[in-house]
Amino acid sequence: MEDHNLSYEPMDIDLSGHSVKEMDISDVSYNDSPIKVKREMEKPHRFEQNLDLSRGSPIKSPVIKKFHLNREKPTRNSEGTTRRIITILLIGVIPLLISAIYNIKCYDDINLNVLSEALSNRLFGQSEAIRIMLDTLGLEERSKILIFSGGTGVGKTYASSILLETVGSCSNVYHYTMPSFVNSFTTDFMVGLTICKNSLVILDDLTVDDIHIKKQIKELIDKSQQLDKNLTVILIFNCHEATTEFIKKCDESFQSKVLEQFAEINAIKQIVNFKSLDVTHLKKCIKHEVQGRVISDEEFDEILKNFDVTLDGCKGVHSKMKYLNVV
Repeated sequence: MEDHNLSYEPMDIDLSGHSVKEMDISDVSYNDSPIKVKREMEKPHRFEQNLDLSRGSPIKSPVIKKFHLNREKPTRNSEGTTRRIITILLIGVIPLLISAIYNIKCYDDINLNVLSEALSNRLFGQSEAIRIMLDTLGLEERSKILIFSGGTGVGKTYASSILLETVGSCSNVYHYTMPSFVNSFTTDFMVGLTICKNSLVILDDLTVDDIHIKKQIKELIDKSQQLDKNLTVILIFNCHEATTEFIKKCDESFQSKVLEQFAEINAIKQIVNFKSLDVTHLKKCIKHEVQGRVISDEEFDEILKNFDVTLDGCKGVHSKMKYLNVV
């Protein structure tokens, strides 16, 4: 019978709330319950019954297994974190949205009488264009596309500027120029289009090569119709080679081409042709610029030497009159 001497190695004791206090445990598994562990501890050791001290064999200590009952760290409450993030975003975003909506100013309808008077008194040589423009704006159609075409200085941009003055500075009025329109245009942040009953979009400085913008225009019209809103789009195309023959050819060929390209867009489409100007129209532009100042025929002849009405129409009248120290 082998001799054994019972020895105990000092143990690390976990005194946390999930441990059994002052444990002296042999061969206890992690799955043992605290009650079972306690009962095992209460049993007396019977090693002396099996000890044989006569053989003088080395005494082997029984293996004492040590372990710690580790407290598992609680997992992060991702649901609670998400809820807090959403709350913070709402607290920050909602006041901004309320402020934006509160500051929105919409025009209700275009005052066609006021617009007609302004165009007639300030836009010279374009009586037919003015009539078509006013008739189209007065239609009950929800979606309208007006296509201004003509040479340089004939009044296309000027007519749109007078229209902008009539409706005023409102959240549902948008004015773009090329080529920045293609690179930056999006309907996502057009709050006026979303909230107001009517919206006006003007796209200036187009050429005959810019018909590819139909993708953006279709997106704009489709969104307006989905929101059940009224939308007027004015596209201003310029024929840079402003000779009478070229403008006529440009208008005739361009008209059929643009109508064909925009055929798939669900909106009424109207071409507004601006005719080339002559010296009589140029004199009216100059007289309007000098605000009623009387100018003799000789002085007019000297002033007209600084203009080429065929190439420039009335474009640049204001800056040239200031340069000549007439204004």
